[in-house]
Amino acid sequence: GEPVRTIRLLLGRNGWGTGVHLTTRLCLEWLSRADVLLGGERILDYGCGSGILSIAALSIGSSAALGVDVEAEALISSERNAELNGVGEKFGGSHVREVLPRSVFPAGGGADVCVANILIGQLVRPSMVTAIVTNVVPGGWLCLSGIRPSEVDSLKGAYGEYVDWVDDHYAELAASDTVGSVESYGFDVGTWSRLVGRVKKGGMDVEAMSELAVS
Repeated sequence: GEPVRTIRLLLGRNGWGTGVHLTTRLCLEWLSRADVLLGGERILDYGCGSGILSIAALSIGSSAALGVDVEAEALISSERNAELNGVGEKFGGSHVREVLPRSVFPAGGGADVCVANILIGQLVRPSMVTAIVTNVVPGGWLCLSGIRPSEVDSLKGAYGEYVDWVDDHYAELAASDTVGSVESYGFDVGTWSRLVGRVKKGGMDVEAMSELAVS
């Protein structure tokens, strides 16, 4: 089987990205699939928290990762954690305000893979849809988590014009079926989902980007 990779983390006060939450586990599981990261990919980690997803991707063989977060502390923590795990030279951090359409890995045309582990209220905002979709190469992977099964249709509605969904990469994970989850939180956090697709060729037109980026 695949070797077990150990990731060491220094956590900030916000505590995100420990690897305990089910959505983080869903994203880590997806990144570990044999048909996702083949080596050399550029990663956009939207809502990076501790940087755990970027670190995992870089450890598997990706060539570069950009972590994006609204919290300055998260960016500091993720950069420190990347250094701690020996991938600091391949990781960079940006505040969400710095992410403009076509601004991520511009020399390569965008990220090959984007993971966005963020709650639904932010994920469906038109400005975030724009920031994510326009910074992934045509045919690139998009993995969205931080969502409940009941929220999947809303997410498909927000991104569906720009993404072809890959149904066999969809997954759900329940706390009651996950070792250590209920014990870690002290209560049952319920069931969470992962939605995966590939960004369509053509993407957004320039006028749509301008209108949505300010909403």
